[in-house]
Amino acid sequence: MLYWIGFIGLLIGLISPAVGVLFLIPASGKILIEQPQHTYRFFIGWILICVLLKLINFIDIVQALNLIIGAGLSCLILFLLMKKEYQLNQIFMSLLTINTFFIIIRQFLFSEKIFSQYNKAADEAVSTMSNRLVYNSEQYLFFMELIEMSKTFYMRYSPGIWISSMMLCLMLGYYLLSRKRSELSSIRLYQTHIYVIYSLIIALMISIFPAYRVYSINYLIAILPLFLIQGLGVMIVKIGKWFTHSKILLIVAVLSIVINPYLVLFISVIGLFDGWFDFRNLSKSEDLHESHSN
Repeated sequence: MLYWIGFIGLLIGLISPAVGVLFLIPASGKILIEQPQHTYRFFIGWILICVLLKLINFIDIVQALNLIIGAGLSCLILFLLMKKEYQLNQIFMSLLTINTFFIIIRQFLFSEKIFSQYNKAADEAVSTMSNRLVYNSEQYLFFMELIEMSKTFYMRYSPGIWISSMMLCLMLGYYLLSRKRSELSSIRLYQTHIYVIYSLIIALMISIFPAYRVYSINYLIAILPLFLIQGLGVMIVKIGKWFTHSKILLIVAVLSIVINPYLVLFISVIGLFDGWFDFRNLSKSEDLHESHSN
């Protein structure tokens, strides 16, 4: 059963490594954490299948690295750190660091290949729509402008988008797994490290300068999920009871977060402001705990 889960996760990962992670963590995490003897065998098998797919030219080198490092290594680190009961802050910062280094190296080595693939996909979309739209019509010109804007946006911000989407699915997968293991307290109490908030302020200040704006915006996009999980903690405390007894509502909520960037931004803003306004009254709880301990 476990290896069938891995096979399905790999098939999903061929389409989107991030969505593959979102499936893999709640589906296999409980077994791999409680029975660690399977963990390394599972991911060695994952790597071997990815290498085999590359050798037979079913996937290219970028897709193979996305699956092996972006998806596989991220899940492995997550399960190992959860097994050793690391704090949630440490887990997410470790995952963010791994994915950031991976994307920097990937962009350095394969940026031309990645952008050429995107341009090819965009050209195919233009070719398809050209047969359906009247040349030089208002709809045609709007579509062409949209394609050019998406190319520019992707070339500038693809590193941050990749990290953010992977971190988003890792965090949502962690949430689903924690719910499955009845261990939601860590998410309820999660607070983004103060240094991340300081770095966000610095990045916003750097974005004023045009020469560094692309780098700062990529960084802001990449760290967005850290505030998302804090906002999710606020939502669990405030309205979590609505989803306790309904799996359908939970699935709808998770899918809404995955496909709706405005909802992601809204929850992330809640998480950001929670650091100042303490919506969950965590400071009062800590003071009460200290008074009892004294």
